[in-house]
Amino acid sequence: MFRNKLVGLKENLNSFKKLYPEYKDYLFFIEEALYLQAHQMNPQEEDLANHLSQAGGEAWSRLHSTLASTISEIWDEKTGETKTVNQLRALAFHADRNIRQKAWKQELTAWKKFEIPLAYALNGVKGFTNELDQRRKYPSTIDRSLFQTRISRKTLDALISTLYDARKLLQRYLKGKAKLLGLQSLSFYDIFAPAIRNAKEWQFSDAKDFIIHQFNNFSPELGKFAGHAFQNQWIDAEPRQGKMGGAFCESFPLSGDSRILCNFDGSFSAVSTIAHELGHAYHHHILKDSSHIKRDYPLTLAETASIFCETLIFQNAMKEVDGEEKLNIIEVFLSESTQVIVDILSRFIFESKIIEKRKNNELTPEEFCSLMIDAQKETYGTALNEEELHPYMWAVKGHYYQQDSAFYNYPYAFGQLFGISLYQQYIQEGQSFISKYDQILQKTGMSTAVDIIKEVGFNIEEKSFWQSSIEVIRSNVEAFEKLVG
Repeated sequence: MFRNKLVGLKENLNSFKKLYPEYKDYLFFIEEALYLQAHQMNPQEEDLANHLSQAGGEAWSRLHSTLASTISEIWDEKTGETKTVNQLRALAFHADRNIRQKAWKQELTAWKKFEIPLAYALNGVKGFTNELDQRRKYPSTIDRSLFQTRISRKTLDALISTLYDARKLLQRYLKGKAKLLGLQSLSFYDIFAPAIRNAKEWQFSDAKDFIIHQFNNFSPELGKFAGHAFQNQWIDAEPRQGKMGGAFCESFPLSGDSRILCNFDGSFSAVSTIAHELGHAYHHHILKDSSHIKRDYPLTLAETASIFCETLIFQNAMKEVDGEEKLNIIEVFLSESTQVIVDILSRFIFESKIIEKRKNNELTPEEFCSLMIDAQKETYGTALNEEELHPYMWAVKGHYYQQDSAFYNYPYAFGQLFGISLYQQYIQEGQSFISKYDQILQKTGMSTAVDIIKEVGFNIEEKSFWQSSIEVIRSNVEAFEKLVG
């Protein structure tokens, strides 16, 4: 109703700009509202769609999350011990290959038992999405996604083309990892296998000191902020019974604070995770005095500060280690890069195909599995054993089941490569870059990603921009290959 009222005043927008220059920072919000008005049904239909979404589109997502958290298999026949599919997925990081393989097999068996309801759920979500996008006059679901992520089609094409090029580079890393583990080739369950068995164990206090020191070297403001977060116990780091896994950062706009959840296990990856989440918190800190509208940034820019801080920690840690520990740190970086480049590309390919096919008919579980395997072969290539891939990744990833946010995958690749590219600019420009960095964070909710980044001199619509981050990955692949021998 607001947008319909606004469109009636559209002809006054130019005079409004001249009469009220103090509102210039809100013009982008008005322009987005006008765009959405052109892609909405009438208020009664939108109201019905909203209620049907709760009972339909979103209900499929709730079905998936409920099944994913409860499906289990018997792990030990003697004791009767069971493991959920989430616990089985976690064993992909286990040092013992026999355990990784057993967990992978049991996970596939578990998903197989529930493939029919999950296939109905995925068909339901994508069918619901296709219908609404068509009625709202979006040319395609990807066009709606581009609006939500505030990037242009040209940006997406440059990004996806870069991912296609970079997959060959990461395939080299995977082949090097197979050599390191004494394997002919990796299977899907070997992707997260630890590179070395006796990696350095970090104490939480050491991680805190290291992060604050490295943040200080970049910017006293960032270092002071990290110290404040540690000092005031913003970080819930200790793993314990009943605590959820993973990590995330939550902002509290009224107080201007943030809180971080993570599960610190003493690995370098866990140190990197704290730095990552502190990056999110710093982003919230930069925006704490902004209005709600200006804090509403897209997923493409949501990872900017977190990936930058993670890269900052990685690059500086590399200067202080050698031998096996250096190999371990490089492998952690390349493993994460493989996920956001190779695996996310496979997800993008898969989701593009199922959205298109769903326009004509429902897909069977066998078709979903076949499309997933094809996508994995296209991206992982010969770096993985084609007989031991993961046909049920469409059941694993809850993102596919989110009705209102199709193509949830590529923004993470954007964030990863953008964060690394910014770090490369910092290396080139030195301290003068810091003001640019804060400026980008300050404006993340005020315009498109293309325009915000163009203001500080970068063009994300050009493939050459993304190449600088690929060169960082390339140098680390070469260092990894040299260390593996």
